[in-house]
Amino acid sequence: MHRIVKSHLDDFKEQYSITGTEDRIFESFLNFSIFRKFCLNNIDPNVLRYDGEDPGIDGVMIFIGDEYVSSPEEVQEAFSGRKREMEVFVIFTQAKTSEKWDKSEITNFQSAILDFLSESSLYPHSEYMKNQKCIFEEVLKNVGKIKGGKPIADCYFSTTAPPATTKEILAARDAMRKSISDTGLFSNVDVILLNRDSLIPLWKSTSGGTETTLPILGSAAFIKAPNISEAYVITCRANDFINNVLKDETGKLRQSVFDQNVRDFLGSDAEINSEISSTLDDKSKQVRFGILNNGITLISPDIRMSGLELFIKDFQIVNGCQTSNVLFEHSHSIDDDTTLMLKVVETSDQNVVDDIVKSTNRQAKVNEDQFLSTINTTKKIEQYFNIRGKDADHRLYFERRTNQYASHENVKAVRLFDIRELARCFSSMFLDKPEIASRYPNKLTKDSVDIVFNPSYNEEVYYVSAFSLYRIKMLISNGRVEAKFGKLRWHIIMAIKYYLLGEQKIHLNSRKIEEQCAKIEKFISSNEEDVVSIISRLCSEIVEIDNINSDNLKSTTLVQTIKQNTLKFRKENPPPKNNSLGTINI
Repeated sequence: MHRIVKSHLDDFKEQYSITGTEDRIFESFLNFSIFRKFCLNNIDPNVLRYDGEDPGIDGVMIFIGDEYVSSPEEVQEAFSGRKREMEVFVIFTQAKTSEKWDKSEITNFQSAILDFLSESSLYPHSEYMKNQKCIFEEVLKNVGKIKGGKPIADCYFSTTAPPATTKEILAARDAMRKSISDTGLFSNVDVILLNRDSLIPLWKSTSGGTETTLPILGSAAFIKAPNISEAYVITCRANDFINNVLKDETGKLRQSVFDQNVRDFLGSDAEINSEISSTLDDKSKQVRFGILNNGITLISPDIRMSGLELFIKDFQIVNGCQTSNVLFEHSHSIDDDTTLMLKVVETSDQNVVDDIVKSTNRQAKVNEDQFLSTINTTKKIEQYFNIRGKDADHRLYFERRTNQYASHENVKAVRLFDIRELARCFSSMFLDKPEIASRYPNKLTKDSVDIVFNPSYNEEVYYVSAFSLYRIKMLISNGRVEAKFGKLRWHIIMAIKYYLLGEQKIHLNSRKIEEQCAKIEKFISSNEEDVVSIISRLCSEIVEIDNINSDNLKSTTLVQTIKQNTLKFRKENPPPKNNSLGTINI
């Protein structure tokens, strides 16, 4: 492996507490770097690699819109109730640590993908690959709801070699693209040969740092306002906005810049977007687009104006998602004299950001009561995490805003919990819903968001559930709990609760919940060998881990089995007294 790539790999290993051989860690490194290109959700990199029989593919990831789907049921959920067509990406990866290109390895990758795509696979498939195959088959059942009528395939073959230049390797790439295209299953196929020069920027982009320079035609500054460093109204060419702000380095839409927008893109057929499209299609109206359109609002913690250039970093489009997407779709037909109006605000104050998001989206047809309630509740949780962990050696961070801690070099990724991950922790431990957290996580921040982030709940339940998962991850990373239990982590933190509290009634908005949480934290924090041994034995005895697969992970029967087995284990092995527990020492 090239030394520069090795250095970044070591950084990745430390940030996410990844274990295994160098080859296995490199698989996680590649898959995670590509995952974050398509989706900014926090995810444990370990779940993106697999154990068992290897057909010649190191990873398969499927994204519907900007959402990662991990089960056939999530595919159904993603498409249900959608009036517009969704863009679907099917990602295949192969990671090689070699500093040389090998044509036969590319050919093997090609063969493995073709076998995966066939109706009757001949290659051996692990449980992970069988699940990914089921997800893909479910996608094909919904082609009528997919933009372009077919998914898009991106195949990443990575080495730590210099860029490929030989005809043999480039021909192997082209032959692979053609053979996969010839299956007729995809609207577009791309084969990307990642090398040490292109792999490093891909990895570095996972921290969320997005920056660009936008040529402008003119600007006017707003008067200074509290907690707002700078703010401008700007006029620019629409083409410059598309190419410099909306497109990433590969020419694809930067989905991540819409993370703080209330609504997703409604599709070209939506009434408002049809009107925007018709304006762009009419050349006589297109030239007046900047006057006819309401414009786009961006927020950024770092804005610098220099003459007729605007530098922005880590920016978000908080209003104008519809306009931006329609512009991107019409990028091939927009003239250079088509202009656009932007409102650009520099602030690092999250309260100001919230106010801007709310005020600029007042006209959005969303459940506003739920939206505002969620903002206020998660804001309180964020404040609680900051106070709760202020003096802790191993504090946790609640990342209420995407990439909120991207610039904090001392914050390890394993200690970060975004809204989706925190919802999974809380629902597993305190709502007895580990099967939802494991197999249907998107439900928790959609249909069940008002249940998960109820403003009446004591904030401690969120912290303790997140801390419990963190500790289980650390025990697995340090080899004190077997790695095979990682796939059962959501069920394990529920079991920890039942082991310590039995069948005590839990009222999430009561004062007693603080005592119950303290008991959980004291136990899970302990580094005493006796306590770690109890956790390890509990994992082994609540379920036959070798019989666990993707089907029973989503089963409520498994949840009940684990609950009953935990209560039985508790009876036979009473929890230690609080004063006998040691303290954390990771």
